[in-house]
Amino acid sequence: MFRNYISVALRNILKHKLYSAINIIGLAVGLAACVMIMLFVRDELSYDKHWSNADRMYRLNTTFNPPGREPFITPMAQGPTKHALKNFFPEEIDQVTRFNSMRVVLRKDSDVFSEILMWTDSETSDMFDFDVVAGDLHATLRDNASLAINETFAKKYYGDRNPIGEVLTVNVHDLERDYRIGAVFKDLPHNTVLDFQGMAMIDEKDFENQVWEFTQWFSVNNFVYFTVKDGGSIEGINRRLNDFADAHIEVSGSTSSGVEAKASDFVKYTTQALTDIQLHPAAPSGSEMKPIGSMTNVLIFTAIAGLILLIACINFMNLATAKSTQRAREVALRKVLGASRGQLVGQFLGESVLLACIGLVFGTVLVELLLPSFSSFVNKELAFDYLDGLTLMILFGLIVVVGVLGGVYPALVLSGFRPAYVLKANKSAESSGSASLRNALVIVQFAISIALIVSTGVVYGQKFYATNLDPGFNKENLMVVRNTSRVGAADKRDTFKEEVLRLPGVVSAAFSSDAPSSGNESNNSVTIPGDDSGRSMLIGIHRVDYEFLDTYEIPLLAGRNYSRDYPTDMMPNPSQAEDGELLQGSVIVNEGALRRFGFGTPEESVGRVIQMGLGENVQVQLTIIGVIPDTKFQSLRSIMRPEMYTLSPFGFNNLNVRYQGNPAELASRMEQIWKSLIPTVPYAYDFVDEQMAEEFEAEENQSVLLGIFASLAVVIACLGLYGLASFTAERRTKEIGIRKVMGASVFDIVRLLLWQFSKPVLIANLIAWPLAVWGMLAWLENFPYRIEEWVLAPLCIVAGLIALAIAWATVGGNAARVARSNPIDALRYE
Repeated sequence: MFRNYISVALRNILKHKLYSAINIIGLAVGLAACVMIMLFVRDELSYDKHWSNADRMYRLNTTFNPPGREPFITPMAQGPTKHALKNFFPEEIDQVTRFNSMRVVLRKDSDVFSEILMWTDSETSDMFDFDVVAGDLHATLRDNASLAINETFAKKYYGDRNPIGEVLTVNVHDLERDYRIGAVFKDLPHNTVLDFQGMAMIDEKDFENQVWEFTQWFSVNNFVYFTVKDGGSIEGINRRLNDFADAHIEVSGSTSSGVEAKASDFVKYTTQALTDIQLHPAAPSGSEMKPIGSMTNVLIFTAIAGLILLIACINFMNLATAKSTQRAREVALRKVLGASRGQLVGQFLGESVLLACIGLVFGTVLVELLLPSFSSFVNKELAFDYLDGLTLMILFGLIVVVGVLGGVYPALVLSGFRPAYVLKANKSAESSGSASLRNALVIVQFAISIALIVSTGVVYGQKFYATNLDPGFNKENLMVVRNTSRVGAADKRDTFKEEVLRLPGVVSAAFSSDAPSSGNESNNSVTIPGDDSGRSMLIGIHRVDYEFLDTYEIPLLAGRNYSRDYPTDMMPNPSQAEDGELLQGSVIVNEGALRRFGFGTPEESVGRVIQMGLGENVQVQLTIIGVIPDTKFQSLRSIMRPEMYTLSPFGFNNLNVRYQGNPAELASRMEQIWKSLIPTVPYAYDFVDEQMAEEFEAEENQSVLLGIFASLAVVIACLGLYGLASFTAERRTKEIGIRKVMGASVFDIVRLLLWQFSKPVLIANLIAWPLAVWGMLAWLENFPYRIEEWVLAPLCIVAGLIALAIAWATVGGNAARVARSNPIDALRYE
């Protein structure tokens, strides 16, 4: 009997080639999409579970709540928390370590390079079980003159030689030291949130002049991880984190309600399990060691894969029930010969599962062809392991689910035919229920497709809007040269700037402490002299030179720019001041700072005074000499902060160059000047517009993937629609012939058939639009600057028109062919 089922199934597949091809192609594409997204999801869920301490390792995250500003959330914490955590939670916390990433200059023999190294504590080698291939990692991280490097780093600098014992000169801040290679570890696996190629031990004495790195309580530069002791409770730690903040951070003043302020009013700590970081980011994009994912994306693409597969299953159900008339006699004869309904259901479900198996074979071929490109696109190392037990179980489950989902209704319909009626009438009468179900399923298919088209349009539109948003300065034809504050470059940067200004095509140049989209959060606590409340405000700070505003083309709303004609414009030097001395200076602020100070209009604010600390026991009063518009300098993903721009003689990390003409040629000429003046520091530069566009690389990839999946959904839905159109034209051959005899034109016949399939598409629009709008409005809430809500209305209309046009194009060919046929042939059909 089983052999007979297989023979009948294969015979039907070969007999109805069009319908079989539509089903197999749809299932193959749907299953391929499911398999690739399954591999992606499995990889996302596997992050950091390979560490032996993964189940008891956590990270300390920090949220600042400055009055009058949006909360500032970061996955980092202050340097002193390392020692404070261990002392405050001696019964709960076992070990604590910090990771602090710094860009350094490496010198090997006479060559110089720029690299990023990670400074970390000795506990790292105990908390994380790195795969060490040479040397002693424990000893290396207990020596402040040793480096641990990964295999890629070792290969890059030493080729096939053993690097253990080799020496590299490292320059960072004002530290310059020869480091010996003490250990080599395997490259970190891709499925971890950690990302570094080399580690050096934190010796806080090396950074005494850089107090923000490891000793200040209001500077967050360290990823702080800790392990909980066996029997310890993370819930107990969480309950006492406010007490921890109050015990270690000093604040002054009072809250808005007049109560004496506590540190926990402004600084909140939270803990996050290491294994949760990849899919549940605690802070805005770009603040982790490397780009991470999100559970939202995992759920979205899992749902999309399921919906594509559902569309393919709907094709199978629709075409199977539509073709049921051609198998009515077979079912009737089998029943007459003694077949039970259960046997018939089993036969048809078996045919459905066989078709799913064939679809899976072709889907596997598609996976093998597309997986390398897909892996590269999502920046992962995905592999389809045929021997993996879980993978095989999932594939088996997909076959069963697809086979049953696609075949159960047709099986019940076909097995329910009454043999007496079918054989007596020499035909099968299709129930109105089957036709209604087919229409409903077509509506579902196109509702899914239209919703995906709308979502793709919104994601792309948001990316386009954000990258073309006016940042408050001219980002075009602007480049940033890095490393100007490095030892070996700082004393020659003014000469470098002068030489650059002599180059043809250079319009202007200016130094600054930060560059656009750096994500750096340098802030100072500011008070207003004469304010009885004594409140302090956290204001962002940029150190700039005289030409900064002109180079960035930032207009002044009131007041004047910095000028060499006014010596008091320069920020005073605190090292030359006596304890308790009140210095005087000038400052330019943005509109956000004025709102924060409560100073009124830009014109009214010029001449007002603010005060801030400038080193220990030294204060400076700054007179506002100019006001500029709010600029989206930090990131387009965050709300513009109150900022002040100080004229400073130090701390210039970047030279900003406004240019005309060929940028590549200019960059090459600047490199020649750099290497002639500053041979010990690597030359590095970025273009501002490209740097800002990189912030939305994830949305760019997301829009491409959504576009691909939306196209697949539409193609599969149209394949089913084409099959139904062919079936409809076949069934209505006689009707169309009679209509033509009665005077109907070709256009009348085509319009009749097009309208039949237009109605489900139009109804699908009414279902898809509100669902897509609801989902995408929720997604847009993640962006402080986003497209207007009304934009979704034309996007929905365009998506509906696209779906309708595709449906017409799919059905139109069949309709025209049938409409042009000779009615005599149709009427001689039997």
